[in-house]
Amino acid sequence: MRKSAIVIGFGAFFVTMALLLKFYAFDKLAVIPIDQNTKQVAVDKNAYLFDAGTLKFQHTTLTTTIGAVAQKDESKKFGHNAVIFSKWQYSKIPETKVAQQGFTEKFAVDRHTGKVVKWSGDSENEKAVEHKGYTVKFPFGAKKTTYPYWDGPTEKTMNMKYAGTDKIDGLEVYRYEGTVPRQSMTNEPTMDSPGFLFGGAKSSPGVHAKFSYSNDRIIWVEPQTGAFIKVSEGQKQWLTNPKNNKSVQVLRTTSVFDDATVKSNVDEYKGKASQLKALKIAPWALGILGILLLIGGALMAVLMGRRNNDADYDDDYEYDDDTRGGVSGLLDDNADDDATSADVLRRHGRD
Repeated sequence: MRKSAIVIGFGAFFVTMALLLKFYAFDKLAVIPIDQNTKQVAVDKNAYLFDAGTLKFQHTTLTTTIGAVAQKDESKKFGHNAVIFSKWQYSKIPETKVAQQGFTEKFAVDRHTGKVVKWSGDSENEKAVEHKGYTVKFPFGAKKTTYPYWDGPTEKTMNMKYAGTDKIDGLEVYRYEGTVPRQSMTNEPTMDSPGFLFGGAKSSPGVHAKFSYSNDRIIWVEPQTGAFIKVSEGQKQWLTNPKNNKSVQVLRTTSVFDDATVKSNVDEYKGKASQLKALKIAPWALGILGILLLIGGALMAVLMGRRNNDADYDDDYEYDDDTRGGVSGLLDDNADDDATSADVLRRHGRD
């Protein structure tokens, strides 16, 4: 019985560990850090744009820097198991120090799902907005499906659809693709522009032009963590003179995370992905092993109990003294009778 008790004890231990890993340990690891601080760099070495610094169209290298910093104190104050992010980005070219474009955002996301949650301080370019969908990452355990992703220029979500599985530096990633068709830039619907852009002379008065854009976006996501490993944005932008409805394309770029950014992301999330994957498998393995041990221990206890009952039965059975234990006893008794008869005959012979 002692052996069966040990086996049952191990089974109960493994089942308990499986439950703890599934319902406690995973939630502790699958969470956005409250002190998250990231910087990504995207580059297009052959961007076509109108340079606001030199007032010229040119092909050049466009570098875009994107930062996302968790606001620890604000997050603790807000609660709701959320983290508040300040996100910013700006673009520049080597020909001029003037920033081509830039914007800032503030929003709150659920630390476990990665999805935006409602918060009173939600803003873009210091203007109140209501972010929705996903912003800095996809959910832990991302699926081969479609996710609503926040598009800053249009201030609404776009659909990012699963389009395949790739490998980046040995790391398996899901590729999501989506398109923003040409439309007004809600966050900056108009822009003061030089009049000559629309066919006028150099001395033409400025135009309060309409600003529109389109985007072909690709995001490569590590599925266990939901982290963005690589991003590509194929943007086009136009300025339109409202007086004659003439449009001029002022940007054409396909900006992609540079090699250093991608390598840094792979190095950071490869280990985390392995840990989360192991935490998904371990509860099942331990749970099955624990159940098998519990069943095995119970069967051992039953079988050992039967053996003990049989042994007790043998000890309690009493043999007949005359037979002295069966056939051998009977044979011995006959031998004694024969010996007695022989003795009688010998005595009569002597008499």
